[in-house]
Amino acid sequence: MTTTLKTLFAGAAVLSALAMAAPASAVTIVTPFTTGPFDLNNPLGTAPATKLLAANTYDFSFTLDAPLGTSTSVQLSAQLLKGGSSTPELIQYSLYSGTSGSGTFLSQSSLDFSPTIAFTPAAGDYYVEVNYIAVSGEVAGGTLTAAVPEPASWAMMLVGFGVLGVALRRRAAKTASVAV
Repeated sequence: MTTTLKTLFAGAAVLSALAMAAPASAVTIVTPFTTGPFDLNNPLGTAPATKLLAANTYDFSFTLDAPLGTSTSVQLSAQLLKGGSSTPELIQYSLYSGTSGSGTFLSQSSLDFSPTIAFTPAAGDYYVEVNYIAVSGEVAGGTLTAAVPEPASWAMMLVGFGVLGVALRRRAAKTASVAV
């Protein structure tokens, strides 16, 4: 083998080793919320526990199907696991409608330990993009909740409509008797 060929092979070997040793370039990791789709019959979903590395972008995707409630909320939190204990850490994320990477911005959470974004839903695809984590290596997870009125809320609403109806009927009856 000639010296030039040996140098070429050595250079290729060094470049290959450097490419393998170099940190991975930033990549977008899309993780679906589990137990979807989310509608009034299936109002709760969970973002699976995911280890977040600062070099990557993390999108948690979900689809909302009709019928929907009047309000839906997303909540994410992050924990740093070290030394056998878990410490809450700051996290911030944004909510988008559409497919990951090409959606329409809806809202951004506060920078907090367990921030929540509430929004009025429409059927379609959504994703949550993590904007900030305090420490690389945190484990994030969260929930998606579609608001479904409780039976007690429905009962109170019906009682309220009933009382309002009785009051209007009495008022109409008083007005009719005064007019006679």
